[in-house]
Amino acid sequence: MHKSAFLVAALFLAPHAHSTELIQNGGFEADAVDTFEPSGWAIFESSATGAVSATSSAVSPASGYAMAEPVSGSYIGVIDAYSIGAYTLSQQFSTAAVTSAILSFDLFINDQTADGIAYIDRTGLDFSTEGEYRANQHVRIDLMSAGADPLDTGAGVLRTFYLGGANGRGFGDNPNGFVSYQFDLGSDLALGGDFTLRFAAVANVGAMQVGLDNVSLSVTAVPEPGTYALMLAGLGVVGAIARRRV
Repeated sequence: MHKSAFLVAALFLAPHAHSTELIQNGGFEADAVDTFEPSGWAIFESSATGAVSATSSAVSPASGYAMAEPVSGSYIGVIDAYSIGAYTLSQQFSTAAVTSAILSFDLFINDQTADGIAYIDRTGLDFSTEGEYRANQHVRIDLMSAGADPLDTGAGVLRTFYLGGANGRGFGDNPNGFVSYQFDLGSDLALGGDFTLRFAAVANVGAMQVGLDNVSLSVTAVPEPGTYALMLAGLGVVGAIARRRV
């Protein structure tokens, strides 16, 4: 057997890495209708209702403020802190051990306050700041342990991807456009487990809109031991054939 043919056979028998999408309805298109309960997602609203939605409208269903158009498709996910409170849009997922994991999403944040300053209080997502009502106005995006409280900003948070305010100073009828983000979660998910991806907003100064599109978490699982055993057995057969032909 020629050396080149042997290499081709070895590559053919090697385990193929296949990526798997872990986020359901990351483009918010599944319901094909405006909804306050987007498929695959869990919502939390600490005060006003209707703050979290999937919509095809160019204005927020909650506050009526203008928003950017979808990056793709017809719908986006929206957290509109139109009333004082804390709000989250999250999704739990499970994975086996992985060799790679890439999180990506498109995001805009509009802050309708006069100065657009992000206030990050030590109380995290507590809009009342322990009853003292200090300014607390920001957005955060986190990887969390499964089962963590929707407003947890302590031990339940495994990694934070965004902590701050608006991504630009567009507001009113001049909303900020979507910005694309991407993160390598290979080390975070290496051993597998149960997790939650959370998008959250807290506001007690003024209205603030968060828009999401194309939320994706693509992972490549560690091949099962049986896959390697099959590959080695196949290579043994190829080697035996090669020896016979020498």
